[in-house]
Amino acid sequence: MTLRPFLPLAVALLAACSPHVPRLQMPLTVHADCENRAVKQTAIESIVASTDDRIRNEPYPGDAALDKTIHAVGGGFAYWPSQPLRLPNTARALGLDGDYVTMTRVVVTNQVENGSRPIWLTLETPHGPKVVLERAYDIQNVCIEGARDL
Repeated sequence: MTLRPFLPLAVALLAACSPHVPRLQMPLTVHADCENRAVKQTAIESIVASTDDRIRNEPYPGDAALDKTIHAVGGGFAYWPSQPLRLPNTARALGLDGDYVTMTRVVVTNQVENGSRPIWLTLETPHGPKVVLERAYDIQNVCIEGARDL
């Protein structure tokens, strides 16, 4: 007797037993300054996934200041309704249970310093939204190179 007919069932059972990790989705909306180029949403997703999971002790400069930086060097504000993100150290630092935080916004600039970039994450906490600064190591440009198709 061959076990070949049971192979799909075995694969399905193994998949059901593996831990479920929420996938990072592309942002629903992005407000960016890319001159005549388009936003590369997969770049934003990849940049967020490359965070170092370490909150920096710097006050949020405000949307106006970051908008000015984005206008000068490129980047954008990306929004999610509720995106689980595995950042165990950040969750602990915010007093949350588990290894996940819930992100609703990220501010990414094309300002790269020493092989990383600052990113501002807006995270949900029991006390309301909290904006934290972390570093991301994916240094690709947020904007697609070349001319935008209209």
